[in-house]
Amino acid sequence: MVKMSQDERDRYLYLREEMAASDRVSQLQSAENRGRREEIYQGKILTQISMIQKKVKKNKNLEQIVDELEEPMEEIRPIYDQVKQHPDKTAEEIYNLINNE
Repeated sequence: MVKMSQDERDRYLYLREEMAASDRVSQLQSAENRGRREEIYQGKILTQISMIQKKVKKNKNLEQIVDELEEPMEEIRPIYDQVKQHPDKTAEEIYNLINNE
């Protein structure tokens, strides 16, 4: 360590390796956090799809569903449209249709 602290080039290389290791840890943590946010978002949408499917089966129209779910029309309409077009599909299938458009 004493020798390394005396040699500026070795010290630079050591610090560069340490910073690279720290960057890798930060990147992994960011990716993990992104994955969690995506899972939460997917769970919310799947829940909405399921609720909308149930309400459509009860012959409720878009305005009633928006009112009951207390969500913005622009958030519910794409789901509602897909549920109406594909009444026999599962929530997961509807989710894939919405995200692949």
